[in-house]
Amino acid sequence: MGRRSRERRERRAWIVPWVMPLLRVLAERIGKADARRGYRLAVYLGHLFQWLGVTRKIVRRNVELACHGMPPPDVLRRFEARYYRHMALLIVEFLRQPYVRRQDLPRVFLPDGLAEMLELYERGEGVIFVAGHAGVWEMAGHVAGLVGIDLLSVAKLSGHPLIDGWTCGIREAGGQTIRDVRGSLWTMKKTLDRKQAVGINVDQEARQSRVFAPFFGIPAATSNAPALLHLKTKAPIAVVTAHRVGVFRYRLQVCDVIRHAKTKDKQGDLVAITTRINAAMEQAMRAYPEQWLWSHRRWRRRPDDEAEPFARVDDTAPLELEPA
Repeated sequence: MGRRSRERRERRAWIVPWVMPLLRVLAERIGKADARRGYRLAVYLGHLFQWLGVTRKIVRRNVELACHGMPPPDVLRRFEARYYRHMALLIVEFLRQPYVRRQDLPRVFLPDGLAEMLELYERGEGVIFVAGHAGVWEMAGHVAGLVGIDLLSVAKLSGHPLIDGWTCGIREAGGQTIRDVRGSLWTMKKTLDRKQAVGINVDQEARQSRVFAPFFGIPAATSNAPALLHLKTKAPIAVVTAHRVGVFRYRLQVCDVIRHAKTKDKQGDLVAITTRINAAMEQAMRAYPEQWLWSHRRWRRRPDDEAEPFARVDDTAPLELEPA
């Protein structure tokens, strides 16, 4: 967290104790609401987000880079409507998450992917699950805990004890354990040494411990943590997504399982592994382009040796916002 972020957090800290009781009551009502009523609420919120233009400038810049140019206005407008609805649904789904039990899985999740994820874990090698911010990533960790995977997930916490206690309580309701991502590498290694699983999101701009790997053909600062852990422990990396396919109905997909043969070129190994992770995330996004966190500045940090800003380094096809 940068200095400005810390200062903003400190200035706003006073309001948290006043807001949290109301937020908890509201969250409980939304979480227990009928599924279709919750979906309708998300649709209304999505319209509001779009009308307010929440992070619209960032969204459009990211779309322009991923699509190799700005899409036609009508295509962009329809995409933004779907994206803002997705963001609103994420809020409602997160609040409903603790009420999804193991016996609900056949109703909530399609069967393909779930068995593959569990089978990979039961091999006893430990697993590095990379979910990314594609689809409903919070639900992926929740369902992993429900099916018996001993999972330690790392997340960037807010620094407010009341907020973090509440959000971590929701996240841990299925059985996973949440730790702050800062300073977590050693803890994750020890978890993998015990042949358990860790969960990491790497598709946001990394400020430290990063490599630049192509993302839609443009180098993007990406955390090297999964690659480092893989080289140290030999635990496979599984790129996993959970996408929404209906009203509170999801498909879990294992996009790629990475086992990299270690060489004497450590930096080359880190880049090769991270490049493959990014490629798997790209494929997931091509199927559900609106179900990604477009509001984050994914390509903000640039390599020092970049010839020109946002220069493409491979022939990756542009993203289609309305796939056939």
